[in-house]
Amino acid sequence: MFTIHVVSHTHWDREWYLPFQQFRFRLVELIDQLLALLEADPNYHYFMLDGQVIVLEDYLEIQPERENDIRRYVQEGRLVIGPWYILPDEFLVSPEATVRNLLIGERVCRRFGPRMKIGYLPDPFGHIGQMPQILRGFGIDVACLWRGVGDQPTELHWRGPDGSEMLLLHLRDSYGNAARLPADEDGFVQGLMGLRDSLAPYATTSHILAMQGTDHMRPRADLSRLLAAAGARLEDTRVVHSTLPRYLAAVRDELDERESRLPVIGGELRSPQRAHLLPGVLSTRMWIKQRNHACEVLLEKWAEPFGAIAGQIEQDTRKRVDEEMRKRVGGASSTHLPPYSSTRQLIHRAWKYLLENHPHDSICGCSVDQVHREMVTRCDWCEQIGEEVTQRALQAIVRQINTSTPAIVVFNPASGPRTDLVSVGVEPPLESGMVLLDKAGQPVPYRTLEGTRIQFVARDVPPVGCTTYILGAGSRKYHAIRNTQHASSIKNEFFRVEVNSENGTLTISDETTGRVLRGCNRFVDGGDRGDEYNYCQPEHDRLVDHPATPPTIRLLSADETGATLEITLLYQVPVSLVSEDRSHREDETIPLPIVTRVTLTPGVRRVDFETTVENQIGDHRFRVHFPTGLTVDTAFADGHFDVIERPLDALDGTDTWAEQPVSTHPQRAFVDVSDGEQGVMLANRGLPEYEVLRCEDGAEIALTLLRCIGWLSRDDMHCRRGHAGPAEAVPEAQCPGRHTFRYSLIPHTGDYRQAHALAYGFQTDLRAIPTGAHPGPLVLSKAEGPVLSKAEGLPTTLSFVTVEPATLEISAVKAPEEGEGLIVRCWNVGIEPVEGSIRLWRPFRRALRVNLAEEEGAELARDANAVTLPVRGREIVTLRFEF
Repeated sequence: MFTIHVVSHTHWDREWYLPFQQFRFRLVELIDQLLALLEADPNYHYFMLDGQVIVLEDYLEIQPERENDIRRYVQEGRLVIGPWYILPDEFLVSPEATVRNLLIGERVCRRFGPRMKIGYLPDPFGHIGQMPQILRGFGIDVACLWRGVGDQPTELHWRGPDGSEMLLLHLRDSYGNAARLPADEDGFVQGLMGLRDSLAPYATTSHILAMQGTDHMRPRADLSRLLAAAGARLEDTRVVHSTLPRYLAAVRDELDERESRLPVIGGELRSPQRAHLLPGVLSTRMWIKQRNHACEVLLEKWAEPFGAIAGQIEQDTRKRVDEEMRKRVGGASSTHLPPYSSTRQLIHRAWKYLLENHPHDSICGCSVDQVHREMVTRCDWCEQIGEEVTQRALQAIVRQINTSTPAIVVFNPASGPRTDLVSVGVEPPLESGMVLLDKAGQPVPYRTLEGTRIQFVARDVPPVGCTTYILGAGSRKYHAIRNTQHASSIKNEFFRVEVNSENGTLTISDETTGRVLRGCNRFVDGGDRGDEYNYCQPEHDRLVDHPATPPTIRLLSADETGATLEITLLYQVPVSLVSEDRSHREDETIPLPIVTRVTLTPGVRRVDFETTVENQIGDHRFRVHFPTGLTVDTAFADGHFDVIERPLDALDGTDTWAEQPVSTHPQRAFVDVSDGEQGVMLANRGLPEYEVLRCEDGAEIALTLLRCIGWLSRDDMHCRRGHAGPAEAVPEAQCPGRHTFRYSLIPHTGDYRQAHALAYGFQTDLRAIPTGAHPGPLVLSKAEGPVLSKAEGLPTTLSFVTVEPATLEISAVKAPEEGEGLIVRCWNVGIEPVEGSIRLWRPFRRALRVNLAEEEGAELARDANAVTLPVRGREIVTLRFEF
């Protein structure tokens, strides 16, 4: 006998074809109706609020008096909430954002009652491979999802790249397979029987899942009556009003030891066989992806780590100088915590603003224009908080560094030591008789920028640390590099870059290996007849891959701090698609101005690019290409606590699939092509779509810079069956105006492990803080303002957190969600296990290995200021240090 578990729910897109406030109007009506139904009908047992607890916050802002009612139903088990704060797109947000999503979701759930311990992911456009390890880090050993799985049974196992495994409940017929059952008893019963017959051949138990709900659907007041009627009429099938946890318990109880023998799927889930994957969202409204990347980097690499470190340093200093301060002013200590010490909640608020931009219809750029205008404000708020926290934290650390003369302190948030350009404002402006000295007392060349800013190369800045440069009196030695370079070439000790005077492409020569890459930084523009969800090439496309006139080349700088070439190109590009059938582009062309600045920096083994375009073109995709000269079948891309190997070629024989597979893929920091002996890595800042093409001379990397389209959804594309949303015009998705993109080429030997640190370092600039002379800690006092303490201060160069070996990449340094101490998280970029070492700048009382939820785990043996522990390939490790 089969049992049909009818799960009542709604799938709530917070904003999509309507802006947030209009959808919230409907959400308030839905929850008001739901609470009335739960109160009036004791046979209407359960309702699931889509696995995301933000809907309760949105509702209670309008109806705060209903909080106790919601809490009561949650605690009774009739209202099922969590575990997520929001339902995200998984590929377009950072791995730490996914962790914060679950951390905040867990905290908000506690306000009401128990959270659902199932990783419910009904609608994201594919799933990251490390989701099993992430969910297990929050005590969740089951995922439930729809897209990306392909033709698989309803129960199977999902294995992550580190070996973590969990049960997967596959919503084979979507999260709304029972949403539209008829209201008459005959139709309702027949609908349940059809649902049962559709899923029974793919079920491993006698339990069938009927998801009674879909996008923005309200609870059915007639459901309990119809369920009772179905139960009475179906002799061979039980029908129960259920929940996902109850369905899970029934499945597991029947499977018993058979659960371990379920079929296993591994890694990321991106099959479009049965459900649309919608891969074009990786490049829709690229400015959103860039803004989001900037916000994530600001929080993860600056505000969180240096805010937490500054708080610990200030507490240490306060204890040491407390007695000294009492003696100066009498009575109780006059020291007080600087503003950064109470910023944990401000950072928490900044994360919530950013997470509100992470649902798939938001971060994917696949909503109406008004939705994405409102996302700008949330990014602004996140950045305002993050910048304020960062500046106060860095200044607080600088106050504790012993500086006998005016100085500049340079900070590096990366996992390894870093050499790179840094800019800083100096007040008053440097005089001609001032020199900049490194820690060895050697002069450091610098260039003067506009206003009071200077720029120089900071060398070997320690990981998650800082180094200090002294401003002293002396004769400034600063000369332009003397060589016979032509104005169309630049070089450093690693590379020589030459510009082709006919088409503006670059020849990049590796001075250390002799390798030469030709045709680099070639721009290619093609048509796009797709929508916000899918790129679709016109049947008769017209590619533009060279400028209409020879480029203009300028040597902007060539001195001891580096060299920059500026290349100005003018492409003539078809203005749009022909509107009648959209099968080809217009004959009329208009200019597409492109300005690229390519920079080489002494001591930096990268070729850095900044490209700006003025876009007035419609219905097109604009990419930059880099030939690698390597013959390969796969490429590697940075992912979420993972580096993924993907084939170059899309699958064939897929004519019957819901959507055609594509050879464009998601990435985070880099894509890498390597034959094992040599490789080419292309790093980026917030540009998440790449393709590696097979070309006559080897593989060629194509990085998407812009994809411009004018429709939310269309149903006339050969790459996808049917609509993916309403057929709304979205003119702002054509992305008119100025856009700037940053990316970097990193030729290397070996595979990606020889270069990943350079790509991760490229994600953010170094920062510098000027300071006056204070040979000891400078403590803030309520009574006296800044007071110089006699206590010992920080050294002028130090690393606050050091991890080894180099394959361990720091993912987070932050204050704990609760209590005092420091959280450090890292992951193994390689596939081989390593013995990891994590060292702090100061002693600690104990170190605990905790899970991602920061729950207490095993205490680790320590040696001075360090701990060691084994780390599997691709494993995520989280430590809690207590002082």
